[in-house]
Amino acid sequence: MSEIMVAAQSIAAASKVGRGNMKKQSLGQLPKARLVTFGVTAAVIALGVASISGARSQDNQKRKTTDPPTMAKGKLGQDLFLAIDRRDISAVKNLIEKGADPNSRNGLEFTPIYVAAASYQLDVMGELLKAGADPDAESNYGTPLMFAAATGNIAGANILLAKDVDINASRNDGMTVLMMASYSGNPAFVGELLNRKVDFAAKDDNGANALMYAARAGNDQAGKLLIHAGIEVDGADNDRLTPLMAAVKAGHTSFAKMLLGSKANPNKKDAKGNTPLILAAKYTDNRDLVRALVSAGANTKSTDTQDHTPGFIASARGHKSAAEALGVIATLSEMKSPRQAVSASMSLIQSSMKKFGNSTSCISCHHEGLGRMATGMAADYGFKLDPAVAGRQKAMLTGMTGALKPLHEGALKNPEMMKQVPLIEINEVNTSDTWLLAGMAAHGQAPTDATAAMVRVLARQQSKDGQWSMSLPRAPMQSSPFTFTALAIRSLSEYSPKADKAETGRQIKLAQTWLSKAEAKTSEDRASRLLGLKWAMQKDLRKAVAAIKSDQRPDGGWSQLPNLASDAYATGQALYALREGGGISVNDPIYKKGVNFLLRNQDDDGSWFVNKRAIPANNYFDGGFPHGQSQYSSFNGTCWAMMALLETLK
Repeated sequence: MSEIMVAAQSIAAASKVGRGNMKKQSLGQLPKARLVTFGVTAAVIALGVASISGARSQDNQKRKTTDPPTMAKGKLGQDLFLAIDRRDISAVKNLIEKGADPNSRNGLEFTPIYVAAASYQLDVMGELLKAGADPDAESNYGTPLMFAAATGNIAGANILLAKDVDINASRNDGMTVLMMASYSGNPAFVGELLNRKVDFAAKDDNGANALMYAARAGNDQAGKLLIHAGIEVDGADNDRLTPLMAAVKAGHTSFAKMLLGSKANPNKKDAKGNTPLILAAKYTDNRDLVRALVSAGANTKSTDTQDHTPGFIASARGHKSAAEALGVIATLSEMKSPRQAVSASMSLIQSSMKKFGNSTSCISCHHEGLGRMATGMAADYGFKLDPAVAGRQKAMLTGMTGALKPLHEGALKNPEMMKQVPLIEINEVNTSDTWLLAGMAAHGQAPTDATAAMVRVLARQQSKDGQWSMSLPRAPMQSSPFTFTALAIRSLSEYSPKADKAETGRQIKLAQTWLSKAEAKTSEDRASRLLGLKWAMQKDLRKAVAAIKSDQRPDGGWSQLPNLASDAYATGQALYALREGGGISVNDPIYKKGVNFLLRNQDDDGSWFVNKRAIPANNYFDGGFPHGQSQYSSFNGTCWAMMALLETLK
């Protein structure tokens, strides 16, 4: 799932409490921080699970996204989820024969068919349905059909549609199956829903329609089908953002041209006074996109809240192609210094951390993981941290690791208890614990018995080939096994007990070998490979350094994927890896050019815009960072950019 978070309010554990001592209380009566269930050895199993889900509690009351997590339930349910994660159809059949509940719920209240539908396991879907799985099972994340839509699985969708499932099902945040399908972009899926007379005019709680979702992802064919069906082309969301603005801001030129050809208004303004042309000048250096807007009647004299025209904005940001299309010369305005840019980002990041912390009882991989890596590094460079924010985050992490300690220790001794580790059944230990431990290390949190137990469980998740993998990618932050492997190396190096020195060394060496030999396909892969090799103490890093350097674009930036424009996420990450991992000088022309890219593309509020690529699986809520639906990817990009700039202050 996209941006799934690990609950901060983990359960207090009492190892001497047995099954017979359980008080007769409903889940709703238990304090949030003491939600308990009793495990196989009569120990209390602490369930600190990802819980922005807000899934239903046992009394079927709808839960908010910030409510405490549920407990996994259903006979052999965890075994069933684990078999599906391994794509082991034989094990699935055997478990069903043993009476496994096909409608089991994990900690996020997924049912097994959710995962099978999202991962194209049609045979597993068939077995689950034959065993009585509910094809329309609801949760705060949607239904099985929405999970099929999330990955564009039309074959799986057809299996569910044959069961007469609800094609207009929506989540608690108003997202519909059609919106999810439009975002994932399989035109056959979108077409099938439209043929079945789906409600294409529906809007989510933020006022966005399905065309907006297609525009954010740049899915042209899905957009054409929606427009042909009669969807509102200029339908604005609650921030007055239109599909055209979303496509432009993300740099999806062909989608924007399609909308303009369908009479989308090029002069509408969003809640911040930005027109599509202003957004194009600010966030893209795209001559074709600018010309298309101008040809469609976009007003080149429109101004933003600072009375700046598109031409001025493009020139000030050094966007040569966009400036040329607007008839001006890119001269660059006076840029902030790296220290000034970091100061602006620090203020914004900590403000967001505060709001996020006050809005949810969750510990996240972005705010408490990468965010703490950035703020910890900033503190090392003399920047002041907000003591309230830093103290709260430390307390939450200390509380979580302490609460999970009995479960982690039990899991290391008992395979049945290992199955109860939060979200292990969907391979989420790697995607959460690596980031959280890295954030703790960046703030100098000392090893404890609790972190020792946590890192030992993480160590057990290493694959035979040496990597730490993931099952449900959430681009870009949680989409690369190179990243989890690198972070696992750092976590083991920082928090493995001395008694494990020999085994830890063996595991790090195995991970180092995998990093060296595995094919790196993305900018993130290459950056994380260099960092991982450095943390594994490899001496010769020349090839890894050269691979990152060769990725730099003419504009000075790096891009997440070859078909995407440069952005702060990939650029900051690449620069940080080159400096931290490769030890290149900040005066190296490549580094200086990358820094220049970051400085001229930072927004006045201290953020960098990074378009959202992750499947919108979590219910969205405003965590106090700019850029709306793209605020979490922008938060992450801002953290990487800030870390790259901090390197220049030595």
